[in-house]
Amino acid sequence: MSGDAPNAASSPRHSIFLSYASADRAAARALRDTLAAAGLEVWLDEEELAGGEAWDTKIRNQIRTCTYFMPIISATTEVRREGYFRREWKLAVERTLDQADDVMFLVPVVIDDTRDAGARVPEKFFTVQWLRAPGGAPTPAMRELAARLAAGDAMAHPPVAADEPETRSRRKDRKAERPPPPFPHFPAYPEPGHHFRFFYNIILWAGHMVHALWMRLPRMVRVIASIVILFNLISWAFRDRNDARDLKQEKEKAAATAALFENIKPDLRGRQDVPSADSIKSLVGAAVNAFQAGRPLAVVTFGAEGDGAEAFAGHVFTEMFKLWSIGEGQVSLSPLPLDPDDDDDDVLARGTKLDSQFVLTGLVQRTEAGTPLRLTVKLYQVKSRSVVWSETFEPSQGDPATIARRIVEAVRPRAFPAAPP
Repeated sequence: MSGDAPNAASSPRHSIFLSYASADRAAARALRDTLAAAGLEVWLDEEELAGGEAWDTKIRNQIRTCTYFMPIISATTEVRREGYFRREWKLAVERTLDQADDVMFLVPVVIDDTRDAGARVPEKFFTVQWLRAPGGAPTPAMRELAARLAAGDAMAHPPVAADEPETRSRRKDRKAERPPPPFPHFPAYPEPGHHFRFFYNIILWAGHMVHALWMRLPRMVRVIASIVILFNLISWAFRDRNDARDLKQEKEKAAATAALFENIKPDLRGRQDVPSADSIKSLVGAAVNAFQAGRPLAVVTFGAEGDGAEAFAGHVFTEMFKLWSIGEGQVSLSPLPLDPDDDDDDVLARGTKLDSQFVLTGLVQRTEAGTPLRLTVKLYQVKSRSVVWSETFEPSQGDPATIARRIVEAVRPRAFPAAPP
């Protein structure tokens, strides 16, 4: 965990604990070199824990005494449901409970294109700024951060000297320097079997998006909007419930709500607390469509029918979707898969709702036991209501990444004729 021993004659160096999954060891070593070059004492378990030492006890002690804790977040940590690094993360979060709010202790670093929205990390990690260092490379931002950490100048808000009280104008200037929160990335497509987690991530993403938009409004606009909202809440809370007109309106609203309830929950009469899965999916699908409407290509989650079909469909779709970036505003995702008995009109209806020029979807089927899986992929042109490309793939033709790459290579020139190959 540590590099060179600190010089006894000099003041103790600040230390930083690197927590990582074993598959990310190469990136962790690169980060160690950058941090050590800045003057930090780096704790990396592959170096410090000699044979015979109580490994778990040593780890816990170092997390309790280090100056900073750097969790290394990656695609590996996203797919790992269990791992010792998750225990280290929880220990670090527990330590923050005893720290002041302005102390910078957690320093998350992302070493690939893993998105922060919906990431599999403790909630506490979302309260601090993440740094991106692809592959652990010594980027300018990484070197600057290392220098700040080594100098001890890394608190969330710089303290005010005891002989220089903070004035009102200085507090105002310090608040004005805080940048608004970044726009969240659209959640990544989930692992096979975790579609409901994707819906949960969609809700979180929408909340972060609203917050980011709100914080970008001018301060005066936010103040006025808050006053209006507060005034309406107070008026609603203290209005005269005995007014006949208000009572009539309340009854009409109640009747309308009851009618809507009966339409979206026909299978749950008697259970007034839980909406149906279909109604939840419909609401989430409508919200997703509203945020993505107008993009040239709509991609519908692959359907599956037969033993082993869902896993293969999920793997191919995940690899394929990684090759496109929603952030570029070219591809929209319709997260609800089509049913095996849906026809071309159902597919084109998805494209019409998303106002897209093309729709790409696929279906994995196993006709009977013992036969190979077959993935049939089709690209529809919405305007002409026709299939402009179709191909069938089998697992024997390559791994999911290879098949996904072949699909993208075939679709890209058709859906984006002006785009470079």
